[in-house]
Amino acid sequence: MDELGRGTATFDGTAIASAVVKELSENIKCRTMFSTHYHSLVEDYSHSLSVRLGHMACMVENECEDPSQETITFLYKFVKGACPKSYGFNAARLADIPEEVIQKGHKKAKEFEKSVLSMKVFRNLCWIAEGALAAKDYLDKLTLLHV
Repeated sequence: MDELGRGTATFDGTAIASAVVKELSENIKCRTMFSTHYHSLVEDYSHSLSVRLGHMACMVENECEDPSQETITFLYKFVKGACPKSYGFNAARLADIPEEVIQKGHKKAKEFEKSVLSMKVFRNLCWIAEGALAAKDYLDKLTLLHV
């Protein structure tokens, strides 16, 4: 399976792909090759007993922040674990997408990555605050019971 949720908004696509992974791995329990560009799914299923992560190995020469400086050689070998990063810009270069377009895309990707990371930090802070409020509420109820 590949590209589930393609053509949808990022969150819709992630939700669709996540629901399919969950159904296939936990309910149907079938063997499936599943390819996704939704990296949050990798995090969500990294400790799942019903999902094993793997990726196609590659060799990266001149690895750096600027994808125009990197050379990727795909090794045609399936290895355990999540892919350490996306190589989409290198694939775009192999498809002869103009370098100017690739560089603009890379800049936008970095901006998007920063906004997603900010959202994750905010979400984690909300969870911490919610947990603290729940703990305080629990302690308040215990105090009332002992009065």
